[in-house]
Amino acid sequence: MFNLDFPKSTEIHYLTKFYGWYISENNFNIQLSIYLNGKPYASLLHGGYRPDVAAAFPEKKYASHSGFGGELLLPKNIKPETDIKIEIFADGREKILLFQNQFKIIGNIPNQPQRQKIFNLQKLLICPQCGNIAAPCNKKNCPIWIRSNTPHILQPGDLPFIKLTETETTHPYSEGILTVLNKIGENGIVLDFGAGNTQKEYLKPNICYLDVQQYQYTDVVCSTLKLPFSDNCFDGIISHAVFEHLPNPFFTAKELYRILKPGGLIFIDTAFLQPLHADPSHYFNMTIHGLRQILSDFEEINSGIFPHHYPSYSMMMFIQTVWPYIQQQEWQERLEDWHAFLVQEGDNLDIVLGEKGREILAAGVFFEGKKTTES
Repeated sequence: MFNLDFPKSTEIHYLTKFYGWYISENNFNIQLSIYLNGKPYASLLHGGYRPDVAAAFPEKKYASHSGFGGELLLPKNIKPETDIKIEIFADGREKILLFQNQFKIIGNIPNQPQRQKIFNLQKLLICPQCGNIAAPCNKKNCPIWIRSNTPHILQPGDLPFIKLTETETTHPYSEGILTVLNKIGENGIVLDFGAGNTQKEYLKPNICYLDVQQYQYTDVVCSTLKLPFSDNCFDGIISHAVFEHLPNPFFTAKELYRILKPGGLIFIDTAFLQPLHADPSHYFNMTIHGLRQILSDFEEINSGIFPHHYPSYSMMMFIQTVWPYIQQQEWQERLEDWHAFLVQEGDNLDIVLGEKGREILAAGVFFEGKKTTES
């Protein structure tokens, strides 16, 4: 069962949101692909919470998380008023055509926002498959796509996922990250690994912003395990709320070690006691012992928890996550009371727990380290 909520018209702009719902009969979370004029072009993220669909189809097992969405950024070489064919497929054991229609392009090509940079991205990037400069090449299954001058280095089968109009922004840098950035200095080149949707006022000219999705100021999109950077090219690496989303954090840690210069600093902040928050996937929560093991190639400078990791935040996250699934009014009111109490008295609870209690029940952990040898 499939429904496209938007666009409702057959006239679309160069940048258009596509969203709706699709209930699969045998899989909770699947891949949806957009084909442009018969060729694979973009992906849509499936698995969004749709209580309206669940209410309409209570007999369908996967209706509650049937939502999908994404954006289609058309190439500049297609002229306005051109008719294009768009198809949406579900990719599983077999490819299922869910939707097809003709659309007319209207409006103007959107301008790509510019920002100041002190680094040359092309001198940092390499193709993870052939080792050459990171641009589409003649190699079979070359993993590199270009969207609005932004390179997408993707695993085989992946397609670019665009979120240029996303309004929810990434939180400002934490105390730990700001401390590390100050140590590196404004002239050191830093990789923000899993940067998310960084607000314009927080952009820094010495930081390269990488994510698995293209936001307004993303420099590089990457989903490959091998990172698309040359050896020893960054003075620092920072990452916040990303490692829990990595399918192979041990391999990624090796890659981060490879691309960091000798003497370079790394700062990783990741989840410990947090509920499932798939964006797009959530694999591993980590104790401080686990995070140290993953980053064991680095010389440890500091590790532990910060105030934003304290247990009161963890408890509030669990309540907020459970809330939408509770239908009984008695439990809704009880959860609301618990949440209100934590908002008012959470700081006192964290104090009463003491240092050991805060560590045992922390929402997250951090590690600051240094690369001491040449990779």
